[in-house]
Amino acid sequence: MTPVPHGAIAALATPLDERGDLDEAGLTKLVDRVVGAGVVGISPTGSTGEGARLSRAQRLEVTRLVRERVPAGMPVISGVPLASVAEGLDELHGLAERGATAALVAPPYYYPLQDTEALRLYEDLAERSPLPVVLYNIPVFTKVSFAPHVVGALAAHPNIAGIKDSSRDIEYFQKVLAATEGTDFAVVTGSDTYLVACLLAGATGTIAASINLVPHLPVGIYDAVVAGDLGEALRLERELCHVIHLCRGGTPPVAWKAALAHVGVCQPYPAAPASMLTPEQHDTLIRELTTPRVLPLIT
Repeated sequence: MTPVPHGAIAALATPLDERGDLDEAGLTKLVDRVVGAGVVGISPTGSTGEGARLSRAQRLEVTRLVRERVPAGMPVISGVPLASVAEGLDELHGLAERGATAALVAPPYYYPLQDTEALRLYEDLAERSPLPVVLYNIPVFTKVSFAPHVVGALAAHPNIAGIKDSSRDIEYFQKVLAATEGTDFAVVTGSDTYLVACLLAGATGTIAASINLVPHLPVGIYDAVVAGDLGEALRLERELCHVIHLCRGGTPPVAWKAALAHVGVCQPYPAAPASMLTPEQHDTLIRELTTPRVLPLIT
């Protein structure tokens, strides 16, 4: 099994009920929604999955439930918000036992992380991890950015399979591609507003939040680029960007959850301490989602 397959991978939201417990019925509907649209993998408990706000037990349970619900052989790349090496390794072993096939590991966010420290940290994790490790570059949340030369060095490790870059910095993305050129290291974007540009630059795919609501758009963009139909890819990306901009209200990913609740997939509740959209934000979102341009895309 390829740890990070080429194509569109769902950065899966985590459906919760009003008490903060897992909404298993909603999770089933959501997994069915994205799998049915042609995703090549599922990445639960990342940023869109609110992994850093869930307990470790919840993250492990989400992985178990997702593994039960996806087709046999589909990769499950579970998010791990790393706090310490020891706790991270315990969680990696727990994820492996529950059917994860790789782990998307965000760096510790409290202290600054020097390049040499990042290199040593991920080499140590990879040496002892039962799962292939995927680097998660999302400096807006972690305040850590992997230097391209560090990514290039880590790409040589047999148990480090790729990187998800959510920096929203296309120049950085190009530098990472250059640093890993000639390897089988997967470079995927989490910034799906410029998915076409990343794919043309050499990305192997995307792990995207928008796949929860409009899975056919990122899947279609990837397929169109691979087929050489740039006009179709750009047309789909214009539609995708419009939906993404609508779903940026509140604390991420509350607007995505409100949209999913509107179309009957799951409940809208975020993980504590995040707040739901204000009534005004919610009304605006639903009004925009039900316009003739958007409604056919989400139903």
